[in-house]
Amino acid sequence: MVALAVVAIGAFDSGTDQQGVCVEKSSNVRVDDDVCDDEGTTGGGTHGWYYIPSGRRAPAEGQKISGQGSFSAPSGQSFSKGGVSADGGEVTRGGFLSGKGTFGG
Repeated sequence: MVALAVVAIGAFDSGTDQQGVCVEKSSNVRVDDDVCDDEGTTGGGTHGWYYIPSGRRAPAEGQKISGQGSFSAPSGQSFSKGGVSADGGEVTRGGFLSGKGTFGG
């Protein structure tokens, strides 16, 4: 018998087209998602959710966003707020996967 285990860091939702990361608006630097959670959803704060489409790379916390997404919630697509690894990585159609895993038997 062969055992197979995959470890993924971040959120995984089979219907997610885009993932939101928290960004400090004036500097465009990614910060911890808790900052956006604490500010609420009014949109008037100094931080906001930045939505990154599948196939694009999410920056690590402390890095600038690079125009691969939008501060506007995607229209007609599913999305999630938060759950992207602090280390960044590619956003996939099913959600965020860090690419880290273990396989064994």
